[in-house]
Amino acid sequence: MALQLGEAMGIVMRTNAYLFYRAMVYGVLVVGVAVFLGFLAMIGSVFGGGAAAVLFFLALLAGGFGFKLLREYVLYLLQAGHIALITEIVENGSLPAGISQTSWAKERVMSYFREVSVLALVDQLIKGVLTSLNRTLFNVMQAVPIPALEGLASIVQRIVTFSLTYIDESVIAYTFRTKNANVFDAAKSGILIYCQSWKPLLKNAVALTLLSYVFVVVTTIVFMIPFGAVALFLPPSWAFAKFALFALALFLGISAKWILFDPVACTSTLLTFLKEAESTTPDPAWESRIEAVSDQFRTLKAKASEMGQGRVNAVQP
Repeated sequence: MALQLGEAMGIVMRTNAYLFYRAMVYGVLVVGVAVFLGFLAMIGSVFGGGAAAVLFFLALLAGGFGFKLLREYVLYLLQAGHIALITEIVENGSLPAGISQTSWAKERVMSYFREVSVLALVDQLIKGVLTSLNRTLFNVMQAVPIPALEGLASIVQRIVTFSLTYIDESVIAYTFRTKNANVFDAAKSGILIYCQSWKPLLKNAVALTLLSYVFVVVTTIVFMIPFGAVALFLPPSWAFAKFALFALALFLGISAKWILFDPVACTSTLLTFLKEAESTTPDPAWESRIEAVSDQFRTLKAKASEMGQGRVNAVQP
């Protein structure tokens, strides 16, 4: 199992404009969280920790919905654009000269998906199909033999589910590589590629997911050192303020993963996926097997058929 992290990191560093774009978007999110936690700390100091805790949990519920909207209308486009840049470098060795990376990537994404809603739908269908496959057709415990975890299959399955994010992004990259304007059909072919090469792809994705957990732990500890020093000087009655500092350190650690680690992990998986795709022809025999276990795959095929009736088959590079 070769993660190709050095090559992946080198490719990601060549997309420096998009790394700055990612940092800016997630940085705004971090600032918003920091301001909110500061507000809660003030509420806690005035009305007590109970009042701050109630607001905190209400904000978690509302924040989940808000983050979903942010993901659909900002982060989908951000992530897909970065994948388009990385795929171009992997395929051609470089990006077109004199381009604005963000403008070029947005144009490339929109030339295929037309609307963010279509990108979101394709992404959700891919995720649904991959989840179904790894819960039904494939023996995950056999592919990811983790010692002493035979009795903890549910934990292993959860780790595998998280790792599918990287494979999902690789399927999106495959849609760019095919230059097929029918993105649903391209995604369907990408899923067939995964089915025919699932073991090495899943092993790499799981290894990267475990590394991401280590990355979050390390970066969170780094942020906790200065925040913990501040917390030591706060009076004991400011318990919620101390908790807010802890929560902010944790969120910063996770944000560092989103900004720095995820692009490298995505590129690592993408390199493995596209290498497998070079020597693999999508086998239509898999379609009936996947349809038997995945409603999303049937929807994907139906969307591919609908789009195929009204579009050309290729996008000019």
